[in-house]
Amino acid sequence: MRLTRFACALLMLAVPLLAGTSPVSAQDFPNRPLHLIVPTPSGTSTDIIARLVANELSQRIKQAVVVDNKTGAGGLVGVNALKQATPDGYTFGLLVSGNVIQPWLQKDIPFDVRRDFTHLTLMYTGEYILTVPAAFPANTLTEFIAFAKANPKKVFFGSAGTGTTTHLSGEKLKQAASVEITHIPFKGSPAVYAAMLGGDVQAYFDLYGTAKPLLDGGRVRALGVTSRTRMAALPQVPAIAESYPGFEVTVWTSFAYPAGTPKTAVERLTADLRAAFQVPELRRRLAENGVNPGGNSPEELTQFINGEFEKWGKTIQAAGLKPE
Repeated sequence: MRLTRFACALLMLAVPLLAGTSPVSAQDFPNRPLHLIVPTPSGTSTDIIARLVANELSQRIKQAVVVDNKTGAGGLVGVNALKQATPDGYTFGLLVSGNVIQPWLQKDIPFDVRRDFTHLTLMYTGEYILTVPAAFPANTLTEFIAFAKANPKKVFFGSAGTGTTTHLSGEKLKQAASVEITHIPFKGSPAVYAAMLGGDVQAYFDLYGTAKPLLDGGRVRALGVTSRTRMAALPQVPAIAESYPGFEVTVWTSFAYPAGTPKTAVERLTADLRAAFQVPELRRRLAENGVNPGGNSPEELTQFINGEFEKWGKTIQAAGLKPE
């Protein structure tokens, strides 16, 4: 069918207009604020670090980066919101280490952390501290285990949700020490500490940055760390591996886009995030929070996440735990 001159003119006008509505173009991305979905409560180490990175990123891209805390279900709520976000380059978010554990312990997880996201770069890696309330009658890990064995099923450990690394850290300690301690899931660190200080929870594995104010204030005590060796920030606190060789839990958080995000946005944001992690002041602030800065490549991150998924799967299957 031959087009009329009028139709041709309309088509020629429409082409630049359609090009102008493209969600991402190399020349102008980003041209409006970005939204960062954080699946942990405000005030946690992950939230604090995310805001530090968002501030540095904002300066680089000359646009605001708005942090949106979407919490609940051990990070499932926020990560699922990221999966469902419009893949236009303007919404990105955090994946957490528990996301590779949850499919092994919970049925009907609404996403696959390996396939439903475009991985950008790690935000941090780190380890947990085993904390107990100051009033708890144990000053060392050995005393804690002895108390738990003398009081079976009367010691409760909190977590940020079923299937999180805070949960699995407690399960690993149960296996390593052959001790009965009971898991109680919460929505995040603030809720766990409220229960701990109220006498309802006796232990919690947490990041140093979140626990630090309570440690400094003498309200909780650190009995061990989950890294292979002692933390530089807490050299007086032994690694749990000193008592139980092979015990190790690494916690991590990474940046991702929903699958289908244009390549232009992926490449630009990845480059800016990786550059941000080279800024000395940001690296110093992350060290203060007891974590190692991210900044690896998307390919390295994808390989890392796949490896973590398989590692935790083998651990959980060996423990005989089943999805519920």
